[in-house]
Amino acid sequence: MTFEKVAQTKFKKKSSFIADQILRMINSGGYTAGSKLPSERIITEQMGVSRPSLREAISALQIVGLLESRPGDGTYVCIPSATEDLKRQALTVLEECDSPYENMQARRAMEIGAAQLAIKVATDADLVALKEAWDEKCARGRRGDLEEYLRYGKEFHLAIARATKNRVIEGIMERLLNLTIQPLWINMRREYFRNDPSRIELMLDIHDRIVKAITERNTEKAIRELEHHFDIQIEQIYNQNEENSHEHPVKPTLIAKDKGGDRGNIR
Repeated sequence: MTFEKVAQTKFKKKSSFIADQILRMINSGGYTAGSKLPSERIITEQMGVSRPSLREAISALQIVGLLESRPGDGTYVCIPSATEDLKRQALTVLEECDSPYENMQARRAMEIGAAQLAIKVATDADLVALKEAWDEKCARGRRGDLEEYLRYGKEFHLAIARATKNRVIEGIMERLLNLTIQPLWINMRREYFRNDPSRIELMLDIHDRIVKAITERNTEKAIRELEHHFDIQIEQIYNQNEENSHEHPVKPTLIAKDKGGDRGNIR
């Protein structure tokens, strides 16, 4: 069975159209419980959509229990058909949640500039507060408490914004970070770490580098580490193991060597 190209629809977002089409395929018997969906590359080509839109649609269907993603295998249908209530729940998640992809793009642009300003104007007390926020986040990551690790991530990134002494920057960053508690974002981040638990160590290492760069007031290094931080998450969450789609291409992250050693490759 093939999927339709995206056209003008009643939905605000392409991800909602994608989810609706998958739901219709399931309810028509095209994909039965236990069956595997085509690869993401095939679906994006048939629908003419981006990888980020498809990933967000699949995540919403996972949230309501209609689909299951199996690391290294694919995405499977969990139930014989979708009730109207489940369909409504999934589409509501997509229509009401902001795109995690767009959120990360916005945060990448904002936070790099915020770090540059913080390096110039932050007091020693601001840097101590940043280090304390990082210590709290790191401790939870080390003990495998994913939910608390993600929650303290907001405090860590807000500490960078506060160090700019700019209330506008702090307000914008707080709004962007508040979006990370939406169901779509939480599920995609949870799947990101569940699919490869070793990623937590990678993220801890990157965050540690960011803190050191800012506290050392090393602007060039801070920019490099923050770019790496966001690029690698976009790459892993939206484009892992398959080629880029054409609508919103996600540039593969090149892992550079630093003076401190090889940063390693990502799987």
